[in-house]
Amino acid sequence: MKKLGWFLMSILPVAVMLAVQFAGTVILTVWYMVRYGVTDGAQMVLDNVMAVMVITQIMTLFITGLWYYFGVYRQRKEKGEGEKSSFSGKSLGGIFCFAIGSQCLVGLLLLIWSMVSPGQIEAYNQMIEDSGIGELTVLAAVATVIMAPVGEEIVCRGLTVEYLKRTGAGFWVINVVQALFFGIMHLNLVQGVYAFFVGLMCGYIVLKYRNLLASIFFHAVFNAYSTFVTPVEEALEAANPTVFYIGYLIAGIALFLLGSRLMKKDLEREESGRLPGTGIGI
Repeated sequence: MKKLGWFLMSILPVAVMLAVQFAGTVILTVWYMVRYGVTDGAQMVLDNVMAVMVITQIMTLFITGLWYYFGVYRQRKEKGEGEKSSFSGKSLGGIFCFAIGSQCLVGLLLLIWSMVSPGQIEAYNQMIEDSGIGELTVLAAVATVIMAPVGEEIVCRGLTVEYLKRTGAGFWVINVVQALFFGIMHLNLVQGVYAFFVGLMCGYIVLKYRNLLASIFFHAVFNAYSTFVTPVEEALEAANPTVFYIGYLIAGIALFLLGSRLMKKDLEREESGRLPGTGIGI
């Protein structure tokens, strides 16, 4: 029964995150409608989707951040149960390459998906465009490169992974379950599928390095690539699709393998005791 209780607790952070974001959106929508009228208020919400998203992300981060600090981090320190982290400045290069390679491979996955089921990808792209995430704006950058990596990592790789550990489950059970929650959390099929794979990578990193900063860094680089580099890729693709896709595949695989190799060497140095750890992982 105790294991079941911890498993149910692992679901709660995701449920709270979704509930806070939903409630925040409703509250802001009602506020706009009361202040500007139903029609104009509703239109203003649609015109400011990105701003509403950032506000609800801040609300979520405030609640789940306090939850993680008092419910996990502070308890570990008080009990002296903190795990020694393998994450250091030397880890950044490998994680960076791994993140860029992962972004390329996810892009190829979506390309194949668009060939098999173009309607689903078109609907997804339209949703991204309507939300404003696809536009290169300050708010979009804040939402995707800062708020999402920090907030989502605290929820899924911080709280959820911690509670799954307390069930006594093994490495891959923990990783797959938290990645599944991460995919479901995105509430649409296309983003949910590739978020599952990204979740596996983030989970692997946080479980191996034993530091939430490692997966936050991976997540931030992954999202930053999508936000800042994708427009350049689209121009290159339009100029010569064949050359672009061949180069994209080669670069993606090479960076993914290079990142994997660098992280493996980094972790092996830590395990051998030649690289000092950075203390208790947050």
